[in-house]
Amino acid sequence: MGTDQPRKVGVEKKGRTGLLSRSRAAGRVKALVRCLGVAVGTLGLIATLASPATADPSDTPLTVDDAKAQVAGLEADAAAIDQESVGVKEQIKSSKAKLKQKRSDVAAQTAKVTQMRQQVGQVALAQFQNRSLNTTARLLLTEDTDGFLNQVSTVEKVSQNQNSALQDYQSEQADLASLERSTATDLAQLEAQQKSLTDLRKQSDAKITEAKAVLAKLTDEERQRIAAEEARLAKAAQQDANAVTTSDSTAPQDSGSVAGSGRAAKAISFAKAQLGKPYVYAAAGPNAYDCSGLTSAAWKAAGVRIPRTSQAQYGAGKSVSKSDLQPGDLVFYYSGISHVALYVGNGTIIHAPHPGSNVRYAKLDSMPYAGARRVG
Repeated sequence: MGTDQPRKVGVEKKGRTGLLSRSRAAGRVKALVRCLGVAVGTLGLIATLASPATADPSDTPLTVDDAKAQVAGLEADAAAIDQESVGVKEQIKSSKAKLKQKRSDVAAQTAKVTQMRQQVGQVALAQFQNRSLNTTARLLLTEDTDGFLNQVSTVEKVSQNQNSALQDYQSEQADLASLERSTATDLAQLEAQQKSLTDLRKQSDAKITEAKAVLAKLTDEERQRIAAEEARLAKAAQQDANAVTTSDSTAPQDSGSVAGSGRAAKAISFAKAQLGKPYVYAAAGPNAYDCSGLTSAAWKAAGVRIPRTSQAQYGAGKSVSKSDLQPGDLVFYYSGISHVALYVGNGTIIHAPHPGSNVRYAKLDSMPYAGARRVG
């Protein structure tokens, strides 16, 4: 037993040493794996960051044509929102006028009810004072029977008038309550419209900011190319417009050389005088215009009043086909009717295009055509 004990201790010590060695080896392996994992993960992250597939789409280079399409779409959206907000402004204007009238009606009705309340109070007092003695008793006690009967007849007539006054008072008081409720409803609607207008303005501004950001991605040379192309198209449209001769003809556009007559000619003359003036939201002259502000001002100068917005103008006058257009006709664009121009002849329009632009000529088919109306 005594000789075996040291051997046993040695074995245990050797076993522990082996276990420690294996444990340390395993630890080193795990550490190595962790290091490799970190390295692989780091390489993967670097590869991911460098991969074109994960790049921000907004950083993708644009072609000039792509930029033009995007900017045109955003400008059209901004102009459409402007027309919608102009419509809301018209609603607000109408609501304010309606509210002002109702408040005036409420004041008048309040004065009327107050006066009638005094009359009703006098009626109630008279009825209270005469309630203690009925007609039969008073007839028996009076010496002048005929005179009393005449008085009774008069009193009954007065009583009928008093009852009528009481009924009128109740009716007028109900009308006052109805007016007050209606005024409160109109005020709430006006507040909602004001909020809607604010939201629309923010949306339009955001579209213009986005359009500027698109252009900012282009080089100076590319932006100059776009500006040169726009100038070329505007010049071509102006040459076509200048080719329209002044006459009394009202021939269709296919005749090539046509001009408006009468009120249409006055509307066109007014619009031409506005060339170069800036597009400004909700403007209808004299120093700036939006699209429907220009067309409504032009026709107003010709003695014809038309609605303020492009959508409302689409319901004015009578519909005309594209092949039968005459100078002075209103021409509408885009689905939802968000833009309007004035036809001047020879396949040319004059319009206030969008925020950031000026009143100018353009080709009839420069935008998605939606219809035309004749108002003069």
